[in-house]
Amino acid sequence: MLAALATCAIPALASAQSPETPKPSDRMISKDDARRIANKHGMARVEDMTFDDGHWKVEGRDATGAVIQINLRGSDGTVMRLERERPASAKADRS
Repeated sequence: MLAALATCAIPALASAQSPETPKPSDRMISKDDARRIANKHGMARVEDMTFDDGHWKVEGRDATGAVIQINLRGSDGTVMRLERERPASAKADRS
C-alpha cells in the first residue's frame, strides 16, 4: 500500500515543480537592451534608467547636450515616447 501511495505522489510532485512555459508577454528587454535602443535614438549619455509598470524610462543627453527622455515598452523595446529638449546654447541663439 505504501508503494502504491508513493507511486501516486511522484507524478503530482513532478507536475508541481515543473516550471510553466513562459508566455510572450512575460518576456522583457534587459537594461542593456534598453540602453542600446536609447543610443540608437541619439542618446549619447544615459543619466538615469528606471523600469516601472512594464516600461523602461531612459533619461540622458545627446551629443549636443540636449536632454532626451525615452519611454520604451518593456516587452519588445518599442519607443512609446521620445522627447528632446534643445540645449541652453541653442535656446540662447534664438533670442
